[in-house]
Amino acid sequence: MSSPLSQKLPPPPTSKANAASPPVTSEDVELGSVQNGQAEPSLPLEDDIMQCARIGALEYIQKLFQSGKYDAKYKDEEGITPLHWAAINNQYAVCKYLIEQGADVNAKGGESNATAVMWASQRRHFYIVNLLIENGADPFLTDGQGYNILHLATIDGNALLLTLLLHQNIPVDAPDPQGHTSLMWAGYKGWPACVDLLLRWGANVNATDDNGFTPLHWALVKGSKPCLDRLIEYGADRFAKTAEGKTPNACAEEMNTKRAYHRSLADHGYDASGNMKTLPLNLHLLLRNRSRMSKFFFLYPFFIIMIGLYIITHLNIYVGIPVFLAVCLGMQYLAQRIAAIGPLEYHSIHKTPYLAGIFAGTLFWVGVSYLTSIMPVTFSTNPISNISFILSFSSTSYFYFTAMLEDPGFVPKLASRNQQRAVIQELFSLWKFDEENFCVQCMIRRPLRSKHCRRCNRCVAKHDHHCPWIHNCVGNNNLRHFYIYILSLEVGIILYVRLVLSYLELLPAPSDEAIAQCNGLGPALCSFVLRDPWTVALSFWTCIQLVWVTMLIVVQTVQICKNQTTYENMRRHSHLHDRGPLLPQHARPITQGASTATTSLNDTAAAASRINPIPRRPDGYITRMMKLIGLDAFLATASDASHGKLQTRTGNPYSRGVIGNCKDFWCDPAPIFGRRKNGEGFLGGDVVDYAHLYEVPLRFRRGAGGMAYTRVAGDDDVDV
Repeated sequence: MSSPLSQKLPPPPTSKANAASPPVTSEDVELGSVQNGQAEPSLPLEDDIMQCARIGALEYIQKLFQSGKYDAKYKDEEGITPLHWAAINNQYAVCKYLIEQGADVNAKGGESNATAVMWASQRRHFYIVNLLIENGADPFLTDGQGYNILHLATIDGNALLLTLLLHQNIPVDAPDPQGHTSLMWAGYKGWPACVDLLLRWGANVNATDDNGFTPLHWALVKGSKPCLDRLIEYGADRFAKTAEGKTPNACAEEMNTKRAYHRSLADHGYDASGNMKTLPLNLHLLLRNRSRMSKFFFLYPFFIIMIGLYIITHLNIYVGIPVFLAVCLGMQYLAQRIAAIGPLEYHSIHKTPYLAGIFAGTLFWVGVSYLTSIMPVTFSTNPISNISFILSFSSTSYFYFTAMLEDPGFVPKLASRNQQRAVIQELFSLWKFDEENFCVQCMIRRPLRSKHCRRCNRCVAKHDHHCPWIHNCVGNNNLRHFYIYILSLEVGIILYVRLVLSYLELLPAPSDEAIAQCNGLGPALCSFVLRDPWTVALSFWTCIQLVWVTMLIVVQTVQICKNQTTYENMRRHSHLHDRGPLLPQHARPITQGASTATTSLNDTAAAASRINPIPRRPDGYITRMMKLIGLDAFLATASDASHGKLQTRTGNPYSRGVIGNCKDFWCDPAPIFGRRKNGEGFLGGDVVDYAHLYEVPLRFRRGAGGMAYTRVAGDDDVDV
């Protein structure tokens, strides 16, 4: 009987002769016989304890033990036990029974002399791993080649299992016989989630193996830029030399990963040699200061708007428009170039406060225009419109900055690793330790309706979307403020245009000579434009905002009536056709592996073990623009309306009808002018804590056919 842990040696990073490379990969583990049903047994099934353990035939195993033919400590000629085969095939009930009957959880067997917990870890059966560890499996043991379970979990890229093992107090920098640490393995295999987890856990970013290779050297084998980014961010030595005197640059050249390495260096402010890039007057220090660059990107659009409006109003239309476009695009290009040499998270300009600055700049110049030009002329003739505009402008400003600066509902992090360990064990006891219920980045149990925002790097309770126009997430705490902001904005724009028209009518008409020199416009339109070109241009720019604001109001209004978030709505559209009905956690069948003959851990919990999402093609320019202005969410809502799918109860366990949902939103006792207590929301007329909501309230459960909420781990942000 061949061992399932036979291993091969992959190529080293720089020198096949001198560098001992990590020898185990998940692809190299020979498990073909297990996957294909094993070879034809030489004994009848009821007499073959190994085959019974493989397929989970618990009743036969019980009979074999009762007859005295076998006991739980039985080993074959290679030292393999039934517990090994049950563990590697995810037979939870069989594993539990064998342990209860006295099976040795630390027995080693096979050619690699590995324990059952090592076999289970290579198949990512972390419920089995947890069961074995709880019953005495020693996580510090090594196999025949000196690899412990932490090394094996890292090699496979299993971040959830890695999280479980790190909480067993296994030293994060425990080396294998060649001196490779888990961080070296993670970089070598190109698992950015594991690299990030290990670094946050305190792994030594400059540890060296027996040949002097550091984690950075090993990461250059695969050339995964996210891995390289994390290592450089955590201070990896860019000039470290191996025993042969090879620097990371030399390894990158030899492994043909120079392009990724140099891009990563450039993104962190280093040149191709690894030296810090400098600018005159030490400007590089300013450009890499996140706080100062945040203020720059927020204020920069104020000047773009001012200069653009000045050009368009002081030059001939045939000259002004091309110059306007050239100057505005040039200034934006300059902002993009500055972003490219600024902090890494600001390298995409839409991830900076730039878009928030565009709106704030527009709001500022509208206010200046109103106070200095429009109000003095129109207040006596249009007092009601003026007062209404002042109220809407004030409301827009207040709720805009409140939504931007307020905590959107970040789920609190745990204070200690002991608390994290307790949460992990609780989730195991509930059969919910998976990506859907546990956030590896925040190390917390994920509440219902929450999502981890990659931009904010936090889990947000009742997450709606990350909005670049306010440079913040919209979640439980600021959703109502955000909605009032866009309503006030819509009303304010309409009132502003009305006042501008009244203002232009009250101004004296330009001379016939001026009208005659107006090119490309009719006399009537030219007469209005020439009365105050700045205000006319600003009004036109303001009217453009009505497009995305109106779409956003439609989408948010429908979702309020359905008690649904943008994230839930978009995920439902993304997964409706390829996943079938999406059931909430409490409606899913849970098999707990208690006593039946072939019972094993349920597939849902067993499969969700890897925090390395399947790569997908990046969004194109059109898709990004659709997300930016909220057109994707608007089209999804319009599609529902055209197909008659705007019902509020179907597939939504949180809805209680249009009236009930609107009452929950508007009658929420949290203050409108002020901050609410973090996580508190209104559901069914009662206050709930969305930051700690893990089960749908019983009175909202209506059977599996009427519930369709789920969380999708690793999804991208939905921008509006």
